[in-house]
Amino acid sequence: MCYSKEVQLITSIIILASALFYYFYYSRKYQNSKMKWLSPFLKSSMLVFLFIGLHQFFEFLSLVTNNVLIYKVGLIISICAVYFLLRSLENLSNKKIHSWIAIIPIIFISLQIIFSPMNFAEASFYLKHNSAFFWAAAWLFLFLYWHVCAFKIYSEIKDNKSKKTLIIYLLTIADVSFILSAIFVFVGYFFFSVNVCTDSPSIWCTFYAIQSFLIPILFFRLGKSFNRNNKPTKITTKQTIIYLIISLLILILLILTLPLFNCLTWKFIFP
Repeated sequence: MCYSKEVQLITSIIILASALFYYFYYSRKYQNSKMKWLSPFLKSSMLVFLFIGLHQFFEFLSLVTNNVLIYKVGLIISICAVYFLLRSLENLSNKKIHSWIAIIPIIFISLQIIFSPMNFAEASFYLKHNSAFFWAAAWLFLFLYWHVCAFKIYSEIKDNKSKKTLIIYLLTIADVSFILSAIFVFVGYFFFSVNVCTDSPSIWCTFYAIQSFLIPILFFRLGKSFNRNNKPTKITTKQTIIYLIISLLILILLILTLPLFNCLTWKFIFP
């Protein structure tokens, strides 16, 4: 029995409601704070939640209406969330990681989505992305770049409390749901006929509702256990290219493992 419509609606409400609540609650709390960077960080972080929550809502609408245009809009909304992931890291670390770079693949993927035939299907509690290979690959590529930059920043931090806070930032913003969904997909492949390629993106976004309950952990620590660098810095052009290449190589390695799960076919890439 499928409960995907109901689950997508409920998770979208949870994510969207939490984004709005945390934004207004912490905006008031930080209104007179001496740490002026907390407000732009809060805004970027909650925009991640807002865009993923909207994506979930558009998945719900896609299933209700079976409208491909609505489905495509939802995909474009989703990948925009990664830009704000990168912006939030810049706000947190006071280090420019050239987040604007994300706009380039977002534009190309958006055009590819608009002009390509796509289809989707209802699954048990999620949506099957039957023809969204390039969207998923671009999403994961930018997600990997976010991590590579975060670990570089982690290596530069001197005190252990700030290092721990950065890890908590990664976990509470996105990584807990990613890890749990990856475990579910891996186990589900062997026991529940879960398709790694078509099912994992929607499963991850559905699990993202978990992040809504973890955000207070991050904001509780920020003002007490994170020593932000007062001097703005940035990664060099050379470093940016290296980190992008590292992210691309990791993505390629992940894609090369997909045939092991019998899911990477030309039909999936070019419907």
